[in-house]
Amino acid sequence: MNSTQRVKPVLVTGSPRSGTTWVGKMLTLSPLLNYIHEPFNPHMAKNRVLCNVKFEHPFTYICEDNGSTYYHPIQNMLEGKYDLMYGLRHTTSARNLVSTINKWREFNRLRKQGCAPLVKDPIAIMSCEWLNRHFDIHTIIMARHPAAFVSSMKRLGWGSRPEIWALQQKSLMRDYLGPFEEEIRSFQTGEYDIIDRASLAWKLHHHVINLYQTRHKEWVYIRHEDISSDPINTFKALFSGVGVPLTDDINKTIEDYCNPSNPSSANAQEKPIKLNSKATISNWKSQLTPDEIDRIRERVEDVSKHFYSDSDWELDT
Repeated sequence: MNSTQRVKPVLVTGSPRSGTTWVGKMLTLSPLLNYIHEPFNPHMAKNRVLCNVKFEHPFTYICEDNGSTYYHPIQNMLEGKYDLMYGLRHTTSARNLVSTINKWREFNRLRKQGCAPLVKDPIAIMSCEWLNRHFDIHTIIMARHPAAFVSSMKRLGWGSRPEIWALQQKSLMRDYLGPFEEEIRSFQTGEYDIIDRASLAWKLHHHVINLYQTRHKEWVYIRHEDISSDPINTFKALFSGVGVPLTDDINKTIEDYCNPSNPSSANAQEKPIKLNSKATISNWKSQLTPDEIDRIRERVEDVSKHFYSDSDWELDT
């Protein structure tokens, strides 16, 4: 790697289940980028070797009110540093000790070679503005059709409790989610299933994404459906946008990972990257009932209309 060929850190965020892993993994086929998986995830303490701070909430909102708590750990992460002391303190076996030391050496080597971190983390979606105010990063934000998102959450059995993580963060409600406070509070007492809860979560995530689109034209916004329809050209633009070369070998790998011969969907326990990308676009049409689709649209329409038209909701006939 040419020591003068340095790139900025990259943040790949957006709605959960929108293809952030796919995009992050494909971009880090470049030796100029080093993949970091969900440091904002409060349930992944092992990532504190990279960002040594505890995130109290899913979708933690970092702003000027609390930014001093997070600034230096995030700065260290974006500089490619590895917290060896944290790793050693939490080592539970000789094998883990060797792994921790090897990872520390690897991060040091990559940092010295000018490799930049690529942070893949949809859980960072609420903190993009603060991150961009304080750090020089490329920001890529992913969106996905609400029915596809809800269908994916239902398939995986992943619950979503936005009434908890939203209402526990007063600054988040103040700055972003205030228009939905009454609806969010209704989920504290009402009877709602995974369809309702995931729909509300989608609406909150994409309301914030829509705000970003009006405020930050310089960021990159991608709908899952658009990159799935034309992955080769979209990745070509993404590689160019973050300043890393798209080689023939990388391009062939991308083609392999979105080939029509790949499966059209994952099973409930897998999170593969190799899929028939075009087929994933419409999976929700067979995985949800017409009643579920109607409920989703009714709940999200005031936000989803900024991303999807009537034709995007049409079922195959």
